[in-house]
Amino acid sequence: MPLRPPVHADDRWYPSRRAELIRRLTEFVPERDDACEAVAVVAPHAGYDYSGAVAGAAYARVVVPGDVVLLSLHHRPSSGPAFALFDEGVWQTPLGDVPIATQLVAAIAAECPMVEADCRVHFDEHSGELHVPFLQFRNPHVRIAPICITHATAASACELGESLARAVERLGRPALLVASTDLSHEQPQRAPSGAGILSGENLRDYVCRQDDKVLDRILALDAKGLWETREREGVTMCGFAPVTAALAYAKARGATRAELVEHTTSADVSGSYHYIVGYAGVIIR
Repeated sequence: MPLRPPVHADDRWYPSRRAELIRRLTEFVPERDDACEAVAVVAPHAGYDYSGAVAGAAYARVVVPGDVVLLSLHHRPSSGPAFALFDEGVWQTPLGDVPIATQLVAAIAAECPMVEADCRVHFDEHSGELHVPFLQFRNPHVRIAPICITHATAASACELGESLARAVERLGRPALLVASTDLSHEQPQRAPSGAGILSGENLRDYVCRQDDKVLDRILALDAKGLWETREREGVTMCGFAPVTAALAYAKARGATRAELVEHTTSADVSGSYHYIVGYAGVIIR
């Protein structure tokens, strides 16, 4: 059976040592007495030094059930299927092994014809892996059904989300869907208005304004609107396909509201304005 090792537990992305990883997760995921069930979570996948606090704030507010659909993206060109399912085996992290949710995978296979079993594209991609320790920390017995999206259209992403809703209905027990994304990725550039060069605080403000455009559609649970806004406004959001699918899934599952937990940028953490990335945590109920 396939074994997916912790490729990115290299102390640059996240800690490679169990004790240090637990210490950081304890720092990122505050204890709360108001955590409750959610339909989906949108959370970032940058190195923990940059986005760990944002991801942790979101995970702290939700109950992580036994089964999780983990929607990630492939950052590099891939010859794999559009929607690649890691359908058997184990994912390892410094916290231990996480088994594949075999019953959920079977339901996905039955209800999602566009999804293909293919473990290969998951092995070199960080956008799914960085969420797994958070899921383990919230539920040591969690099982995952990881799907890596290599390419999609607005229609196919929405179709994926709606079919995943049917799969969870077939499963017959709670499941959480996690959509992995960072928001705008920007470096000093000429302002779209032609008013000089965007840099420093001006660049950070631009990133936040761009982020707000897509966050507005996410909070409205508007899957197609998110895709259209990103294209029209040129928002450099990497995980737009997983989030579009998550919004379609949430609507099909009867979700009625989304909550922005936290929104920040890499500059707020590092103080560097040379290259700025936006991060947000959103809970959908």
